[in-house]
Amino acid sequence: MTAVLDWLLITSWVVFSLAVLLLLAFVHACIKEQERRALVVALLAGLPVLGLFLCPLLLAFPARSIVLAVILAGGAVFLLLLWLPMGARQPLRIVADIEPVDERDAVFHRFYRLQPGSEDYQNYYRAHPQQQKPDEKIRALPALEAPGSKTHHPLTSAYQAACSHVLASCTQQLDQDPQPLGGRPVEASSAEFTRRVKGFAGYLGARLIGCTRLNPAYVYTHRARGAGRWGSPIELGHANAIAIGVAMSHQMVRQAPDSPTTTETTLQYFEAGKIAMILAEYIRLLGYPARAHVDGNYQLMCVPVAADAGLGELGRLGLLVTPQFGPRVRLAVVSTDLPLDADSPIDFGVQSFCAICKKCAYNCPSGSIARKDKGVFAGVEKWQSQQDSCYRYWRQAGSDCAVCVKVCPYSHPATRLHNLARYLVSRNHLARKLMLRADDFFYGRRPPKVPPPPPSWHDRTG
Repeated sequence: MTAVLDWLLITSWVVFSLAVLLLLAFVHACIKEQERRALVVALLAGLPVLGLFLCPLLLAFPARSIVLAVILAGGAVFLLLLWLPMGARQPLRIVADIEPVDERDAVFHRFYRLQPGSEDYQNYYRAHPQQQKPDEKIRALPALEAPGSKTHHPLTSAYQAACSHVLASCTQQLDQDPQPLGGRPVEASSAEFTRRVKGFAGYLGARLIGCTRLNPAYVYTHRARGAGRWGSPIELGHANAIAIGVAMSHQMVRQAPDSPTTTETTLQYFEAGKIAMILAEYIRLLGYPARAHVDGNYQLMCVPVAADAGLGELGRLGLLVTPQFGPRVRLAVVSTDLPLDADSPIDFGVQSFCAICKKCAYNCPSGSIARKDKGVFAGVEKWQSQQDSCYRYWRQAGSDCAVCVKVCPYSHPATRLHNLARYLVSRNHLARKLMLRADDFFYGRRPPKVPPPPPSWHDRTG
């Protein structure tokens, strides 16, 4: 009996030490991430639990061995239940032929080039009379970061404009013919081309890279932004696509819906566009057709292409949710006829987690994100956000909002602890429920009203 108790004590002290290290690691992460609430909750909840665990280790009493055995056995069973792959996940389902989208019907694109009184303006609203009144209400609001907008500041508003203007100046000539350096196309295997393309994209700064066959249904039917006549048909016959993702700063996203998030958005769109444009030129110099699709000049929808390329999954908030950064990413795509090896789509539990989480929907300032179950839209079973009310709030807030990105549990920094939580979420439904409750418990169902301050160079006190 003494030998059993000694073994239980040794094992319990090891487990207790690991628990202390886990608490210290979480406290350190909270301090580093400036998560004040999580830090306080961790200390108030963690220290008493450790104290209760410490009692049977230090105090001798008749049932001591039984108590220790129950604690160890219960903990082992609990961890096993979290780790075992149990319960079917809910993959994204395509239930019918996917219907192509007209870029003019996406409200975010309709306000950039469509000028009131123009022939295009009259033709569009003649064909879509139900859109004219709500669109005019949006047009009456100040543009993002413009004088009169909620977040306008003479020093900080120019940050976003600088990134956007430079990107726009670089993206007017994306449709170019191949010009092989050696006079004829370079020949290599698809595996070799894929290795080179991914390596170069990573060197240029891409954090996420994937290749896929380009689904023609994801190509816009008509253009609304970029070069070319507004409303002209889009013909893009490329066979393959390279999806590129860059990460947004967690510190800047936490400022949502204030202007630092818009600054970060425009910068990362520039970074993704830079990578895509250089990569497309590289492929054209190899002798193959290629076109970059970047902010302000798309001919396709980046999110479903990136999902096909294995970068992430479509989430409730309508954005790509990635294993590494959650929805805290910006995307660009290069379409091409360069032979490439296709990556496979991934399933790491996003559909199942989003079904129970709903944090983005409950925190959406405009109520644009669906709280109900999925429906079928354009052939895909998914949650459908309301674009009009979303963009109207952008104009009211003077920023691109991003509250949904900020509150998403997948948006936490890619530290070891957060990555462990992501891994467990991918395992089974019990882990998903527990991790959601833990996220609410430590970080709150709603974000703090006053986030940590933005970088000093971005304050609006001057």
